[in-house]
Amino acid sequence: MSDHAAVSSLLAAWTMHACDSLESDAVEDHLRSCETCRAEVRGLAEATQSLAGKGSPPPKRVREKVVTAVGALDIPRYAKAYAATVAALDALLKEIDAHQWTGVVAHEPWSVLDLVVHLTATDNLVADHLGLHVHPPVQPGEDPDSRTDVLLAMPRSQDAAWREWRRQAEGICQALTKKSLPPDLMLSRAYETWIHARDIALVTNKDLPPPPPDHLHTIADFAARLLPHAAAYRRVARPGNAVRLVLAGPGGGTWTLPLGGQIIGVTVEMTMDVIQFCLLMADRREPRAVDVMIRGDVELGYDLLDAGPALAPR
Repeated sequence: MSDHAAVSSLLAAWTMHACDSLESDAVEDHLRSCETCRAEVRGLAEATQSLAGKGSPPPKRVREKVVTAVGALDIPRYAKAYAATVAALDALLKEIDAHQWTGVVAHEPWSVLDLVVHLTATDNLVADHLGLHVHPPVQPGEDPDSRTDVLLAMPRSQDAAWREWRRQAEGICQALTKKSLPPDLMLSRAYETWIHARDIALVTNKDLPPPPPDHLHTIADFAARLLPHAAAYRRVARPGNAVRLVLAGPGGGTWTLPLGGQIIGVTVEMTMDVIQFCLLMADRREPRAVDVMIRGDVELGYDLLDAGPALAPR
């Protein structure tokens, strides 16, 4: 048993020590090379402990088995959020029926199938940087939009699209154990994968928990550092000024972001929920509909809110 789908269906049972010896061997062999499934096992182990109660740890044999299989992460820290969002989307896609793959618009104008192809296309560019095989080969100057158009012009079934996306994501995670990439590149991939997984969950009426706080914080940090660039793009940046961004909730934090030039001082403070901020920057929230508290230069604060989604990907 080596097929990813077959093995992943055994992960919950394996975590609870409920597999037979052949199944356990298959799962453990697969976990050595599949970061996506290792991330899923970590989540299952955490859920098991949570259900057992804070004062009641999981059975020792379960803990030792999970630690042995997924203990020391092979991938760099900056790519962990990507691996986890891939695992979350993969689990979500298992719940989607055939009609939902093509019969609903997940993100205008794309269906669920189109979104999976789009994620594959954007990940193609990452895989190409890592020297992985990509078909068709990435051409000089291709960007996420043009690459998406290339793949969307190549008809494929939902199973083939899902398999291609997942296999490539696993290959990227595996390659990152040997070759590094700019951290922000992988944070951007984690961010977009989460956002599109959320798009799919919303239109198919499925539950999708937000990323764990440590992963959400890294995504929020990436989004926060985009805000000055979005302000400059919309020509609302004010050199010498800085914004203090306070994001509340698990995974939040506080950022002081220069808006160009030498900082004279913080002239505006914006406080909002961390998930709502990430959705705003991804163009999933109307700027003036976000629940935000602005202190100081209120006009600048609203200018920044309006500018936030300017750099959101397609």
